[in-house]
Amino acid sequence: MPPNPPFICQLCWDGPIATQYGLFEDGEDDDPSPWNWVDGYSFSTSWAALKAGADAGCAWCQLVYATRGEQDDPKSATPVSVRVGNGGPLPNFSPKGTQAMYVCIDDEPHFGGYVYTAADDRAAPYIVARRRILDVASPHALSLAKAYIDECIHDHTSCIASAPTACDPALPTRLVDCTDPNRPRLATTDGGYGKYLALSYVWGEAQPHRTVMENVSTYADRIGVLPQSIRDAIRVTHELGYQYLWTDSLCIIQDSDDDKRRELGRMHRIYRDAYLTIIAASARKVSEGFLQTRPAAPWSKSTTFPREIVLPFICPPSDPSSTDSPTATLGEVYVCPTYTRADNMISNYSHAWEPISARGWCLQEYLMSPRSLIYTSQTLQFRCQTATHNIGGAVHEAGDERRLPDTLFSADAPPTPRDSKEWLDVRKAWMGVVEDYTRRTVGVSADKLVACGAIATEFQRVLCTDYLAGLWRDTLLIDLLWYKEEGADVPRPPTYRAPSWSWAAVDGKVTLGHGLWLGMRPSADNGAVAEVVRCEVMLEDAALPFGQVTGGTLTLRAAMVRCVLGLEEGVLRLRFQSAESTQGCAGGEDPDGGAEVHTEHVGWAYLDSDVDMDVEKTWAVPLMRDEVLTVGLVVTLVDPLESSHATEMKKVFRRVGFFDLNEEDGHGLCHALQDREVVMSEIEVV
Repeated sequence: MPPNPPFICQLCWDGPIATQYGLFEDGEDDDPSPWNWVDGYSFSTSWAALKAGADAGCAWCQLVYATRGEQDDPKSATPVSVRVGNGGPLPNFSPKGTQAMYVCIDDEPHFGGYVYTAADDRAAPYIVARRRILDVASPHALSLAKAYIDECIHDHTSCIASAPTACDPALPTRLVDCTDPNRPRLATTDGGYGKYLALSYVWGEAQPHRTVMENVSTYADRIGVLPQSIRDAIRVTHELGYQYLWTDSLCIIQDSDDDKRRELGRMHRIYRDAYLTIIAASARKVSEGFLQTRPAAPWSKSTTFPREIVLPFICPPSDPSSTDSPTATLGEVYVCPTYTRADNMISNYSHAWEPISARGWCLQEYLMSPRSLIYTSQTLQFRCQTATHNIGGAVHEAGDERRLPDTLFSADAPPTPRDSKEWLDVRKAWMGVVEDYTRRTVGVSADKLVACGAIATEFQRVLCTDYLAGLWRDTLLIDLLWYKEEGADVPRPPTYRAPSWSWAAVDGKVTLGHGLWLGMRPSADNGAVAEVVRCEVMLEDAALPFGQVTGGTLTLRAAMVRCVLGLEEGVLRLRFQSAESTQGCAGGEDPDGGAEVHTEHVGWAYLDSDVDMDVEKTWAVPLMRDEVLTVGLVVTLVDPLESSHATEMKKVFRRVGFFDLNEEDGHGLCHALQDREVVMSEIEVV
């Protein structure tokens, strides 16, 4: 044993440090809990002894002492049992085999974290994970990135199978030529083929040096002053050994409607066909750049351990069979907390925290790129259809990271049969896309549908059904069941951009599907209590079927149940007309009927916007039901002065929210719907 360093007390040196924190003891293979081990290292101490060691500067005592709860008396000399061990490799972390360290006190979980070390540390042969690459602009970082790119291209079965073509793809109309990064120029490709990189970034501010009609010819010779993020991307492209880079502000003529229309129509191919996408995730605006050296401390949300923990690690002798007395050597390991008694589970890093993850346009660039270099605020990542890794072997927690199904990347993928596993996977993926997209912002409100049009194009190719302002004709009744659990305080957009029944008509995160449906129930058993008669949308430009819409109508054959919105103990509830009255009321034909609203049927309401809280007349339109729930839309009448669809003689409605009613609270009404004892009307919603 080497001598103990001054920041470790003798008791800890002879105990948990000497046993390497129990990291190499095997836990029970059949026990999924990381807190239960057959082995590990246990020792007895007290909170008073731990406090004394911590005050004297012992790093291990400081760690264990910091895990105490409010009920643990720091002055108590009562013995406590401390157990430390590994709990087995972390399953959702990369690199594979990343080691974890857990601490239990009196058999109660107190601390958990993953362990890593520097690549050149003596502990490196024994510890799987490495410290993060901080100098993301270094030749070393790019060399490591190239290795990940090559592995993806040649060895990843999933990535190879989903590649759009074995040959070089058609090049976009224009590209930035990065041959001389100090003198980039705008190149016209003239329908050629080849490899190119793409850039995904946050504009965040005006870009005065974007391409416009006036400077196209000048940029063909040399592009002058450029914001830092684009200059950084040109540098990375050149140093990776590629000639061409696509970036929207330069490769689309920004003051030409014709050029914008043409290039937006090809957007689904630009990122899908790019050899690699450079994602400037950490930059809040284009002038910031993304090649700065990253901070050394990891991004942790722990209140107890806000920074990484440094501990000594005893490395075995390199040649224990030597006749000389072999001496172990001392290395260093770092522990980053994933669980503490005070914080519970800790998310140390999430891509959702990055500035780029708040921007609507950037989602399709992220998802449609088959492989990406992501310049995060922490380090450099490589992402492809197979996995995401921090460059250099630093720890990455995959979590619920979103990926599109492989079939969306295959140019010759056949249409998926309805209700097949592949179809269900694509449907689930679309729901995830909408939920992620709607929590983001789009700088120009009118671009709400445009900014996800590239993704919708690829989904339509596989689903083979009409796209209706963010919804799909084949599953329209289920798609109408979107709702906002939170964010009703977000006002409605000031100008029209989608019909009220589309999630694109509102701002704020929406959830698609509800209860047991989730958009996944087989069509033969979907529980419908209404039907779509017809649905049409009017496009601003017929050449852009996934672009802006100027109008839309939906006609349903459904029951209309008079209801009243109200806050009850701070929760929005919906009180329904009685089942008996509903059975005799032709709501669609006589929506102004004065049927009494009773109190025995009370459901939950989710408004699209709080501005509709004071709407005087509302109706529930049930769409689906099962053994537990009835769900549907809440609508109100449209003022004839506000819509050309409505007149004094023609009643037209708009959506104001979503409702659900459970069987217990609405027994009579639910069964009236099931037995078709209610009057069904044709209802037009705009």
